[in-house]
Amino acid sequence: MDNPRLKIGDIVDVSTERLAYGGEAVARHNGLAVFIPFAAPGERLRVRITERKKNFARAVIDQILETSPSRREAPCHYFGDCGGCQLQHLTYAAQLEAKAGFVRDAIERIARIDWPHEIKIRHAAEFGYRGRAQVKLDRKTGSVGFNRAASNAVCDVVSCPILVPELDDALRSLRGAFVSATLEDHLLPNRSQIDFAAGESGVSFDPAFQGLPGGVLQRIVNGAVYHFSASTFFQANPGLLDELVDEAVGSDSGDVAIDLYAGVGLFTIQLARRFRRVIGVEADRGAATFASENITANGLANVEFKNDVVEAWMKGFVETKAQPPDLIVLDPPRTGAAEAVNHIVAAQPSLITYISCDPPTLARDLRTLVDSGYELTKVTTIDLFPQTYHVETIAALVRR
Repeated sequence: MDNPRLKIGDIVDVSTERLAYGGEAVARHNGLAVFIPFAAPGERLRVRITERKKNFARAVIDQILETSPSRREAPCHYFGDCGGCQLQHLTYAAQLEAKAGFVRDAIERIARIDWPHEIKIRHAAEFGYRGRAQVKLDRKTGSVGFNRAASNAVCDVVSCPILVPELDDALRSLRGAFVSATLEDHLLPNRSQIDFAAGESGVSFDPAFQGLPGGVLQRIVNGAVYHFSASTFFQANPGLLDELVDEAVGSDSGDVAIDLYAGVGLFTIQLARRFRRVIGVEADRGAATFASENITANGLANVEFKNDVVEAWMKGFVETKAQPPDLIVLDPPRTGAAEAVNHIVAAQPSLITYISCDPPTLARDLRTLVDSGYELTKVTTIDLFPQTYHVETIAALVRR
């Protein structure tokens, strides 16, 4: 319902109902949806309208009139200013409940799939879990940290509680190196960013400067060794990697498996233990190079790795009229795999495993797959990103 009287700057009292994907609480004022950051479900709030559209509004909290039992004091004093986390003001149980709701809403509302089963979220540590990050640097202000909420400005962060301890220590080292860097340092323009990551072999920065360590990192996942760099994508939560791999690879075996958006070969290498022939496809040259090296390091002779754009490679694979693969695993970027899905369907795999960190784009692609003759048989969720609205979902489909 439109509410022409509500305008920017108005202060109104509302009651929050639930969290929407993105982390904002949803309330209604005379039928109009109002989205409120840093609110909790079940609160009575006095809010100030900051944005007004035809079908919704956004607001900020002016006063909490009735507090939700799900609310807590955020453990990090940068919360609300730093844009890295959206949910620290909620108990972890409330975060998990909200994320299960995000996944269910996407499956039932966007994919239009009836899913009566309970959605449980596997989880581990809610702090000290993140093994990689991108740090923002601003020479003009001397700030070292992360983007501010809803801004490109840098929030100066001395310590971050979601980083693994060795990366939190490395953040302090980076701050010292940044302060010591000369104005002539070519790696540090007025505004820059540094990737850093932790492995079992230590911490690495890219670019490395002022004596900070660079180079290759190593992690062992389910008995396989993986090498990667700070700037190469590798899953950020090492404490849940074994579970993620187990769910993604599953217990199936067969003749041919294809791993799309394969990165450094995280799933490719695990699939090679169960399938006679495995093909990995990854567009990023650096990741593909690491994948080839990781395949060799693990002594695998049954894997082919292609440095190619997934959509183009799948189109070519279909055109060869090759034998349908037993399984296709895909772990696309947040934008999903809309362009690849039709080629995947044309390849006629018996099984599809879709790994996603974005429930809405997953649901969009699931709808296409279901319309093309596949049935959703299993949904697994893993909280790889506590304190944020992001959640990892593994969807298993079988060809009918």
